[in-house]
Amino acid sequence: MKLKNIIAKSMLFLACLVGTASCDFLDEVNYSGQSSDEFYATAEGYESLVNGVYSQLRNIYNKKDYIVLSQMGTDLCTQNNTSTVSPLNQYTVTYTANQGEVYGHWKSLYTALKNTNAAIDRAANVITTETDALEGMDPEVLKKRVAEMKGVRALILFEIVRNWGQAPLMTSEPQGPEKTAILNQPNEFYDQILLDLKEAIDILPNKYDAKNFGRMSAAAAKHLRSLVYLTRGYESFANTDDFKLAFEDAEDLITNSGYALLPQYRDVHKRSNQLNNEILFSIGYEDAANNNNSIWAKFYTFPYREGWQGLVLADKYSNDDATVVPTKYAYLVFDWSGDDERTAVTFMGGLNKEADTSTDGTTNGRNFFSATAKVDGKYEIGDTVIYFPTPLDENFKYYTDTDKAAKNYTIYNFPQGAPDDFTTLDEYWRLAYQTSNSNTRAYLPVWKFKDNKTYAPTGDQGTSTRDIFIFRLAETYLIAAEAAVKRNDNSNAIKYINLLRQRSNPTNLYSGTITLDNILDERAIELFGEVSRWNDLQRTRKLAERALKYNYDITNITGGIPTQLSETTFNSKFNRRPLPLEWLNLLSNGKELGNNPGW
Repeated sequence: MKLKNIIAKSMLFLACLVGTASCDFLDEVNYSGQSSDEFYATAEGYESLVNGVYSQLRNIYNKKDYIVLSQMGTDLCTQNNTSTVSPLNQYTVTYTANQGEVYGHWKSLYTALKNTNAAIDRAANVITTETDALEGMDPEVLKKRVAEMKGVRALILFEIVRNWGQAPLMTSEPQGPEKTAILNQPNEFYDQILLDLKEAIDILPNKYDAKNFGRMSAAAAKHLRSLVYLTRGYESFANTDDFKLAFEDAEDLITNSGYALLPQYRDVHKRSNQLNNEILFSIGYEDAANNNNSIWAKFYTFPYREGWQGLVLADKYSNDDATVVPTKYAYLVFDWSGDDERTAVTFMGGLNKEADTSTDGTTNGRNFFSATAKVDGKYEIGDTVIYFPTPLDENFKYYTDTDKAAKNYTIYNFPQGAPDDFTTLDEYWRLAYQTSNSNTRAYLPVWKFKDNKTYAPTGDQGTSTRDIFIFRLAETYLIAAEAAVKRNDNSNAIKYINLLRQRSNPTNLYSGTITLDNILDERAIELFGEVSRWNDLQRTRKLAERALKYNYDITNITGGIPTQLSETTFNSKFNRRPLPLEWLNLLSNGKELGNNPGW
């Protein structure tokens, strides 16, 4: 079973469990006259319930709410619009408990948690082959499915606790609407998470074959546990051995799991190679209807259709949304000498010249946009409309105004100077305005999420089949290195950061003392967009320092409302998300619960 193949059907079954409405679907299909409870007690029914839980992960990670909360307001990503205030990016007074993205992400997590708890609780009622050979489930398979759900529940609970701290700790299926709530403390969440992960690790196989790719495995659970230990290690309620345990889990996974780094970074992100031996846990998509709606690529592509003659929506560029924009630091933290392959894979560039080297399997998408529609007297289809010169170009140079005027297309120069130097008028992060919309940026797009297939390419509905990588072994190396830094074990810190780095940049390895800033730089290069940068900076207590240093818009936006972010306010407020006001207003005791500190 490749999970992506059965998700659409499973989602219909899960509709019965969400909210208080009744589900007529099962009655209409009439599975031998079974009620929903009877159906979920069969092997087929329970498998559909489990598979539906996996599908719920799409509603968490494949949404704009998650992308905004995980990337914006950091050292790596900023907003697209240059004239209005973005509360989540700038940390202004307008960032309140009523922020829509915060409530949207909260709802997605708790909806998935309810269904995961249902799958765990209902396992007790599943008939087995010991009593019913026809409709029963193999007891060992049932045991594994429950362990998978424990691992998924741990993931959901971890997302909740690291973002909100205190929140309702739900570990059973709701039996009806709940009008009151209690706020459990973070340490209670961590205890439950570690309990669930222990069961998953003890019971599940270390890895799966291609048929079962996408299930929670012991290796995925161990990776998550190492990250959980690492994250708790920074907290005031940490156990004294958290960093030690984080390191041991990561090192064991690297050494004994059977997973391995692929020889080349480009192979990790090739669309044709998504089921590879470096991926510990992913959310799958495919060509079939309802399974082809991955939308990550568009979040990192500027609105190339707005204000540009000759550019209309086309498969080779996919859809565009510009939800988050790379900062100047995001470009300059990468090695543009040509020695580090991760640069060419991450950004639109020359690697896409040939189909056998490009991540999406096409020859489109070099560091220029070519006309997708004819413009009489100006552009034929295929002519260059926008060009982003980069140091990887054979004849790279800085284009003067005179140079630009001699071209029939627009040129945006590559950022100049240091990543935190905002005195020069670099054209990506400050001046890259478009012809008919002077408030949005044009910039060299992130390309490693690009797909060569775009479905329903109209309006904002263009989607793809690229999988979403949740856990990758490369991150395990960086968890080991970070845990070693926190244990003052520089020998292992330098060992694991360089073991990863030597794959892509073997001539430029780290030496001396490894710092948290080294770890964060390497995470930016290796994992750009794949993991939550906001949580990385939150965990390491580096959010205020690095966001204020590298995110130009936080302190220089023209919206007229100053940022509230500082080291002091990070510690007193911005280290947690606010409890959503809309959720609190639904409760009879919402006012009594209050909110997180500072909110």
